Amino acid sequence: MNKNTLLISRWLLLPILTTAVMAQSQASGKPPGSVSGKWQLSWQARIGVEQGTLVLQQSSNKLNGSFHSELGTPVVSGTMQDENISFKLGFAGDHPFAIVFTGKVDGNKMNGRFGYDQHGENVQPTNYSWKASLLEDHAGRQQEPSVRIP
Repeated sequence: MNKNTLLISRWLLLPILTTAVMAQSQASGKPPGSVSGKWQLSWQARIGVEQGTLVLQQSSNKLNGSFHSELGTPVVSGTMQDENISFKLGFAGDHPFAIVFTGKVDGNKMNGRFGYDQHGENVQPTNYSWKASLLEDHAGRQQEPSVRIP
């Protein structure tokens, strides 16, 4: 192929790829890179396995939502950049603290490491792991986030 043919091919292919990405986004109801949805979150700590339902809403790269478990319902906030995710569960009360999660998203799964934050300072370094799986919607279909690791 000569340079002109290659350049024309690229310009013709660009609208097709753009349309395909937009169609996928519209089909899932979420923008590309979104982790919005219900996730089953679990982590291993000194006291054993903790788990609960993490509900995330994403706007641009900002995350917020809720977490429901035996531990309570802390405030959820965080960020998402490409496949990298960071969020915290902020527990209020007499002795407020947060659990800070960092990791990677791969399709319908997430995993990484977490640590504890108390009064804005990391109290004790940890090397504990966490994981999350996207839950099914009411029709029994697995929700489809659009984050994919190349």
